[in-house]
Amino acid sequence: MDSSIKKSVEIKLCHCNYICNAKRFKQNFINWTSRNYHIDKFIQNTQLSEHTLFVVVNALEWIPYDRLDDIKYVADDKFSKVYSAKWIDGCIYEWDYENQSWKRKDQNMFVILKLLNNPAIITSEFINKIAVSHKVHGITQDLETKNFMVVLNGECTNEVYCNSIHFQRNFKNWTSGNNDIDKFIRDTQLSEHTYYEVNNALEWIPYDRLYNIEYIAEDDVFGKVYRANWIDGCINYDCDNSWNYENQNWKRKDQNMFVILKILNNPASNILEFMNKIAVSHEVYGITQDSETKNFMVVLNDICEKCKEMCNSIYFQRNFKNWTSGNNDIDKFIQDTQQSVHTYHEVNNALEWIPYDRLYDIKYISEDEEFGKLYRANWIDGFIYIWDDYSQNWKRKNQNMFVFLKILNNPANITSEFINKIVIPHGVYGITQDPEIKNYMGIFNDMYGKYVHNTMRFKQNFKNWTSGNDDIDKFIQDAQKSYTNNVLEWIPYDRLYDIKYIAKGGFGKVYRAKWID
Repeated sequence: MDSSIKKSVEIKLCHCNYICNAKRFKQNFINWTSRNYHIDKFIQNTQLSEHTLFVVVNALEWIPYDRLDDIKYVADDKFSKVYSAKWIDGCIYEWDYENQSWKRKDQNMFVILKLLNNPAIITSEFINKIAVSHKVHGITQDLETKNFMVVLNGECTNEVYCNSIHFQRNFKNWTSGNNDIDKFIRDTQLSEHTYYEVNNALEWIPYDRLYNIEYIAEDDVFGKVYRANWIDGCINYDCDNSWNYENQNWKRKDQNMFVILKILNNPASNILEFMNKIAVSHEVYGITQDSETKNFMVVLNDICEKCKEMCNSIYFQRNFKNWTSGNNDIDKFIQDTQQSVHTYHEVNNALEWIPYDRLYDIKYISEDEEFGKLYRANWIDGFIYIWDDYSQNWKRKNQNMFVFLKILNNPANITSEFINKIVIPHGVYGITQDPEIKNYMGIFNDMYGKYVHNTMRFKQNFKNWTSGNDDIDKFIQDAQKSYTNNVLEWIPYDRLYDIKYIAKGGFGKVYRAKWID
């Protein structure tokens, strides 16, 4: 060791009446030097304070740079650049009396390196400040840059082997290519001082781990919105321990899960504020980047923004890509009815596109100026009833049920009011298309057929009666055309007998009679 350094080091006298660890460290001073007065002095003073017989507690050591392996830059913090590495020898644990040397543990341990910008100001307070939540093992020097670096334990002292460390050890294996996004994701991961479940950490999700990426909507605030399937699924935060110690990787759940992608327009802006805004009604899993457009995109869970959970509208929406009527107006109309079903259990008012080959025994039954041609058929599948989580499909009722088909003459005019006018108070299941004549047809329940039949019979009979008063005729005819169980009719007076006055009421005189028919 340089003699000037030896003289300037404040050697603390040991008053132990036994050979303590401080004396053993002191005996080794001649075998190492950092070649920096301040650093040598600082390390030696920590070692001379180790008046222990067995386990070493607070002593630092000079760590030769060539005893570190796999050194990689991972981030910048408020103090300096941060690197990760493996320490070949591992840290000093206690004295080995048999071999008269230090016992070491955790060979090839994961460590963190932080630049020591000004060795002249090194103090224990400074080291504690730069270390934050990590145990300090010693100091080293980069052989090329000549920068001194503090060597910290990769374990987090907030929670030994906490999830933040598992994330941190993986920093070297990914990058978004954008410093702001990398820092944002890493900050969320470094805040995961938990041992079991992962709560708020985001991750970088490679774009090639997503498939079936399809545009679904335009958002007023965030722009285009996409849906995709995520091959790997999210980190499992519901289990007892999110980290798999056997495989040294994260446990995951919901492989091939549906996710929503929203474009992150300006990564350089306040990402946290943006995330908080975008995540109001969603759980955020991470960030990805479209490999073609280079747009960064936030990856969210696929739930209903209105219900804040899964509802039937989402199950319908996920299936939009699997069907089309070939007509934009009809597609939009059906999809609008499906997206309005914000229920979790029974489906009430959603229509569906029904392939024509799912109908059989299609027979013409009647025709009318108002209703057009009417057909009857059997529907193989039956109508949607409720979502089945186990099979991930709809449960259906009444397979091979009777239905009525009515031609929709102008699909461009199809609206909920139009459908309601046709079917009140009866049910409509969906729309189909005759592949030969290309006519679109509404599919209605059996009650609708009865409604049409009875209405047509009433209309055919209009010519056979009159009250002699146009207003009364119109009132009765309107009631008959809107056929309900309480339909009105014109009753000839001669079909009544035994007519007797009984009282005077609010509407005038009241009579009682017998009605022959």
